[in-house]
Amino acid sequence: MNGKGVLASMGLLSLLMGIAMLQDKAIRGAETPGPAAGQAAPMARAKGATDASGLMYFSQQEIAPAFKANLMLYDGVPDKNYSVAVYHRDKGGEVEIHKKDTDVFYILEGSATFVTGGVIAGAKETAPDEIRGPTMDGGVERKLGKGDVIVIPAGVTHWYKEVQEPVTYFGVKVR
Repeated sequence: MNGKGVLASMGLLSLLMGIAMLQDKAIRGAETPGPAAGQAAPMARAKGATDASGLMYFSQQEIAPAFKANLMLYDGVPDKNYSVAVYHRDKGGEVEIHKKDTDVFYILEGSATFVTGGVIAGAKETAPDEIRGPTMDGGVERKLGKGDVIVIPAGVTHWYKEVQEPVTYFGVKVR
């Protein structure tokens, strides 16, 4: 990621952290999650409002329900190099490798065992530049919890191996 991409992701992360502080009560009420990031079901899209300058605004009323499921706030279309989403998991997921995208996750609630850097087993390309598999060998295990931020550079294998308490997090994907 170049300097411009780092600055963009830092700015987006600051925005997300501010929203997270405003949403603390909504998170505590989260119940049944939708499919986790990287799983087959398409993400719901936030409507929001965009002005002529490109500024995007999402009201608290629209964001609060996102803490019970996955919600794409901005998908990078048509020509931006980032996307922003809210994710919720109640169980582990598939191992992922994004060949071109860096993920920035800010954990809002819950705890999980997150593994990075191992060798993916049973790898399949599920979309252009996206590889998934059921498990991995090796890697570094970390416990992620409320307030943690993790930046996963493009090309690094990563995996929510286990979820101890349902995890809600903001994700910024930068290309």
